[in-house]
Amino acid sequence: MVKLILGIDAAWTAHHPAGVALVTAPKRDRPRLLRVARSYEEFCGMNNNSGIDWPAKVHGSEPNIPALLAVCEKIAGATPNVIALDIPIGPQLIAGRRTADKMVTRVYISRKAGTHSPTAKRPGPISRMLFEQLSACGFEWLHANTTISRNKNPRVFIEAYPHPAIIELLGLDERLKYKVSKLQKYWPDLEGNKRRMAVAQNLARLRTALDKRIAAVADWLPSAKSFIKNGPIVRLKGYEDALDAIVCAWIGCEFLAGRCMAYGDEESAIWLPRPVT
Repeated sequence: MVKLILGIDAAWTAHHPAGVALVTAPKRDRPRLLRVARSYEEFCGMNNNSGIDWPAKVHGSEPNIPALLAVCEKIAGATPNVIALDIPIGPQLIAGRRTADKMVTRVYISRKAGTHSPTAKRPGPISRMLFEQLSACGFEWLHANTTISRNKNPRVFIEAYPHPAIIELLGLDERLKYKVSKLQKYWPDLEGNKRRMAVAQNLARLRTALDKRIAAVADWLPSAKSFIKNGPIVRLKGYEDALDAIVCAWIGCEFLAGRCMAYGDEESAIWLPRPVT
């Protein structure tokens, strides 16, 4: 049975874009990327599967889960079984650090992949909006103590976190340096172009690893180095968001395969691939 996974790199505020990726996961074949975009509007507005218009700017907006699901139905003839979101989310109002944040940080802080601290303002309203929309559309949020039968056709949503997932994906000692906004922090002693090439190399490493696990990633995303040569580096931010959405979708694939574990309790849960031992 083919299952669908929607990965969302959800922005914590409405004025920042959110990456979205739709992946199909056949029972015996490699998962395949069906569509990826740098924002909700771009995901919904693509003509067929024409690909991303990289020179075009993308804008933030409030999430619209019904619109995303309608596009998934149009592309794949079904709605997702699993939606994996990179944003603190749960049934309670989120006003500070939760059990899930503390548990992930305890495990990954030595590898520089602790969680960010949520607040009532950021991502409070967006998190609440996503939870309510997903619940209204018939999706069940999974807490850390949930027991689920993956042999059935679940309609669930889970919280994901790309940084530690990428550590496990690539077998790293610490988090991957691929965030465009942190170039100077990553490599303070390098001059500008060398910093840009260094981040492009890390983005390329992540793209290659994801393409080995999810077919067509390399078809949808060009080489990161092409952004260094052919345009302003700011475009790499959208590229980064698209990759993060694909990472979320990969976590959803791992969840369906029974290779994820939850950090948290009955009020918070971050689902991550099981550590490689």
